[in-house]
Amino acid sequence: MAKCPVCDSRKGKRQCKISTGLVCSQCCGTIRKEEHCLDCSYYQKPKRKYNEVPSFTTSQMHGSPDLTDYSNAIEGALCTYDSKNNKNLNDDGAIKILELLIDKYHFKDTEINCEDAFLLAGFNFVDKVIRKDLAAIDKLELVKVLSIIYFVAKRRTKTGREYMNVIDTHVGPSIGSRINLLNLLR
Repeated sequence: MAKCPVCDSRKGKRQCKISTGLVCSQCCGTIRKEEHCLDCSYYQKPKRKYNEVPSFTTSQMHGSPDLTDYSNAIEGALCTYDSKNNKNLNDDGAIKILELLIDKYHFKDTEINCEDAFLLAGFNFVDKVIRKDLAAIDKLELVKVLSIIYFVAKRRTKTGREYMNVIDTHVGPSIGSRINLLNLLR
């Protein structure tokens, strides 16, 4: 087998549409471009690295009443959506909703792609709360709050509803409306 023409160190095993000859799997993943490789059997859409999105630390969140209120609005919306749907939102679903929100607010996706109608409705529900109750906050601040909530949800979940049970106990449904009251009092 010939060496990969891209790195010239590993054996090339995949026929490439971008480079001439057979390329190794690592170079295939590195040089692929959607417009050229979409119909290739090896093509995979790039995965987003949600753990690299800017984030507040947990101590920053606990040290700021405003950040805590923003977090409570988002988690309260998750709890409300869960409650309205007979507690059918598991942690994986909540995490997916948070990913869709990060897609919109950090990655600037203009179209939200989600084939699961239940999760898409959850995204729309939480997004509506964000647009209503958190409209005045800086978008980077919102992204950092979403990111730390995502981090905590990923860390808390084990098998099903650990994260949802915690936020249901400590935040509960509909606390998001409290933000409007706080904004009126300021």
